[in-house]
Parts: sequence; C-alpha cells; structure tokens
Amino acid sequence: MNPTIDYDPTFQLRTKRLVLRPTVPNDVERALEIRSNREVAHNLVAATLPPDPEKMTKWFSGHAEEWRQGTAYRLAITLNGRLIGVCDVFDITGGEGEIGYWLDRVAWGRGFGFEAAERLVRFGIEDVGLRSLRAGCADDNAASGAILRRLGFERLKDIRIFSTSREKEITQRRFHLDV
Repeated sequence: MNPTIDYDPTFQLRTKRLVLRPTVPNDVERALEIRSNREVAHNLVAATLPPDPEKMTKWFSGHAEEWRQGTAYRLAITLNGRLIGVCDVFDITGGEGEIGYWLDRVAWGRGFGFEAAERLVRFGIEDVGLRSLRAGCADDNAASGAILRRLGFERLKDIRIFSTSREKEITQRRFHLDV
C-alpha cells in the first residue's frame, strides 16, 4: 500500500466529463455557495446551514496536510473548470478508508455523482492502495444509495446518528466495498 501520495495542486483525475483535482483554499467561496443550498446541506450529516465560513476555510486549509500525511484525499469535482462539488477518501487507516461526495444542486440527476464517485473509488484502490472502503448516506437519500450499490458497495447495516444539518437523529445506511 502506498501510504502517501505527494500533494500537487496540478494533479488531476479525469472522467468522461469531469476533472477531479486536489482542493485548494481558493475553492472555499464556491464551496460555501454550494453548501448554502438547503437540499445539499440536508444530505450531509455534519453540515450547518448556513455554512460557517470560518469552519469551511479552516477545513479547506488542512486538506493539503491531510493529503501529505495520507489520512485523507479531498478532491474538487470540476466541470469545464468550475467547481461543482467535492469528493473525498478520508479516515484512512490500516488499508481502509471512507468515501464521501456532495454536488451543487443544479448538477443533480445528470450522472455526475456516479462519475465522480467511480473515479474516486478507482483512485482509492489503485493509487492509494486501499483494500476496502466504507460509505454512508441518509436512509432517505435514494440517489446516493443507488450510486453506492452501482459501484459494488454492499449495505451492511443502518445506524442512528445525529444530523447537524437536520438538527435531529436520522437513520444512516452504512455500506462497505472489499477489493
């Protein structure tokens, strides 16, 4: 397993329509705009509405160091050079990691989520060297659950978890993919 991959802001993962690249601090403004949409925030367990610019700035400023340490790889999802979302492999330890992704509301329903997640999974397995991946989504987020199943993830169990964005406990479906 390759524990770390050099951080290079010019690094790119390409799909048919998208470019995934390491996030940079300049992405914060656009990320705040995307995450300000109630429907986007609703699907993210730890999101606040409105998003906190200070927290978001701090989160983005730590991405390069996480990359260097091999603990997380946060990638901007771009379409024609414009940020439309973020995907990541995080909580990496012992050959395992978790994936996540979120997209601008206007990008929903066009296959971008699957396209980005598929490339992210390949990156986690082929480049990072992970042997298994985890993921989770709210039980009412059918689109995300469908993406995970299409990628070969198996549903393990449902757990109860507090959702900051919804300000209540929700049921989260947990998924797993072994390589």
